[in-house]
Amino acid sequence: MKKLVLVLGLLPLTAMAEPPHGGHHGGGKPPMHRFGEADGEQHLPRFLKNLDLSEKQEADIKNLMKTRIGDGQARFKDEHALRAELHALSFSADYNEEQAKALLEKSAAMHQQMALEKSKLDHEVFMLLTAAQQEKLQAEIGKFEH
Repeated sequence: MKKLVLVLGLLPLTAMAEPPHGGHHGGGKPPMHRFGEADGEQHLPRFLKNLDLSEKQEADIKNLMKTRIGDGQARFKDEHALRAELHALSFSADYNEEQAKALLEKSAAMHQQMALEKSKLDHEVFMLLTAAQQEKLQAEIGKFEH
């Protein structure tokens, strides 16, 4: 019985423990850190893997991504601060529904802006591809839409 109580008492701690770094989950890093790891080099997204990119195309795409990801890091910090503010408000004696709605609207606007910028980046990358590469990519994407 004592062992059962001990095990049940430790379960929440194991659930909250951070997984070891280096796994498939990105080691707890924000998504924008998953492409460029310890070597500091920007890696290409997987959807470009089988397109036989030229060295110039790879360099151009990496430069685009480096620029955009750098901008995204500041937005990620802003998003994190906004979530912390909403969390603090939710567990505060001074909870105000209008304030919570305003924070949620701000969060939605941030997500919309991030999605728009990702869409622009995807388009810019797409425009760097040759016509044959574009067709091949569209065919690959078409396989996953069904």
